[in-house]
Amino acid sequence: MNDQDRNTAAEIFGELIYSYTRAQALADGVLVDLTERAHRAGIRYPTACTASVWALIDCIANSDTDELAGIVRDVRADAVLRDLLAAIRKARGTDRVNFQALGAALWAQCGPGDAGEPVITLMQQGED
Repeated sequence: MNDQDRNTAAEIFGELIYSYTRAQALADGVLVDLTERAHRAGIRYPTACTASVWALIDCIANSDTDELAGIVRDVRADAVLRDLLAAIRKARGTDRVNFQALGAALWAQCGPGDAGEPVITLMQQGED
């Protein structure tokens, strides 16, 4: 957001009291960065998921072997991103898509990031 937009927003809504940025949510673990995996899957925008979606992906973190857990995590993350990409291609022209992955109802929103750039966030139904 540039200075002019900030000034206009302040005129309309008053002074900003607090904001929680996407970068802070990523640093806090509220969001998990999937951007590199998403790029490999064919999604060009920075992509993150909520901690609850990550819990679906990382469901066997307490496996006997870290190697097995990592392999399963990678396969499950790739499956979610493939399903997301298919939903995006099917929907066309909207900033929100609903889809099923890993037996769960998920949705994704494409909106502005901290600097106004397009970013995608994956969530479970009921999250915002």
